Amino acid sequence: MNGKVYGVSLGPGDPDLVTLKAMKVLARADRIYYPGTITKSGEVNSFALEILHTHGAPQEKLKSVLIAMSMPREEVDKVYDNTFESIMHDLENGLCVAVVCIGDAGFYSTFGHLHERMENASVDVEMIAGVPAFIAAGASAHVPLALRSDKVLVLPDLENVSELDKYLDLYETVVVMKLSMIGKGLYAYLEKNEKDFVYAEYLGTPREFVSRSLEDLRSRRIPYFSLIILFNENQSPVNLCPEK
Repeated sequence: MNGKVYGVSLGPGDPDLVTLKAMKVLARADRIYYPGTITKSGEVNSFALEILHTHGAPQEKLKSVLIAMSMPREEVDKVYDNTFESIMHDLENGLCVAVVCIGDAGFYSTFGHLHERMENASVDVEMIAGVPAFIAAGASAHVPLALRSDKVLVLPDLENVSELDKYLDLYETVVVMKLSMIGKGLYAYLEKNEKDFVYAEYLGTPREFVSRSLEDLRSRRIPYFSLIILFNENQSPVNLCPEK
């Protein structure tokens, strides 16, 4: 395993959703890079670090990859460049490196940006699959996301809720990640259009909240770590799976 990089998926937040394969890699890794965010007040938040601590990862193995939400793209790229250089130094010293991420390593993850750099440098890389947040959201709500030949679209974010109409005309299920950009207009849109939905935030953490009730969203502040699954009139799993 020495001299190799693993992109290790941790799932959406619940430590129990880390796969056995991921656990084996983490146990043997010499260095573990984990992502975190820096708030406006300077506080560091990392669901990945919490999961690693839960599973007893030694502190001396851990190294952070910190990005502030307010960072311009150039500064974010600089963080990735510096992290890549650090990983290359580890590899030159014969270390086995794991880069962990929340959700799946190949799905809107920090590892995806580093993977581009590793590919260009012909680094030996293996990705360990994990559970994406929207899959966990459907499971938490007891709702199937797709049936038969249903088409599913996943969007990283939206600037305006009015965009949803065109997507719901083409897909039976539409998932929108990172809802904070459209948070203020979300309730009004759902009230007007009467779509079946699953709303979720902070999945797998003590702050998890999952709901299919419009009333629950009336005055709710929508955080960055949130998503919604919308179903058009041709796909209504909420009716198939009554709320428990």
